[in-house]
Amino acid sequence: MVRNYVSMGVFPWTNLLVVVVELEGSEQEALDLVPMVTKAVLEEHYLIVGVVVVTDIGVIPINSRGEKQRMHLRDGFLQDQLDPIYVAYNM
Repeated sequence: MVRNYVSMGVFPWTNLLVVVVELEGSEQEALDLVPMVTKAVLEEHYLIVGVVVVTDIGVIPINSRGEKQRMHLRDGFLQDQLDPIYVAYNM
């Protein structure tokens, strides 16, 4: 069971939903987190996740009000700047 999940950011990319999850943990925990995230999004929001990106803590940009900056997160994803622990393409 994954207990060190910290934060999550979501944004659309082409016609896919991308979920970026910050995790303090091992690569094995990152692998375990992918099906949990896809299942939770499907059950709670009825959306199919296209890509799950598991990163270290502090990757998701936050503004001065503590809000996630999804556009900056998307730009980092598109420019391959997130330095992920693991990426799953669930297409």
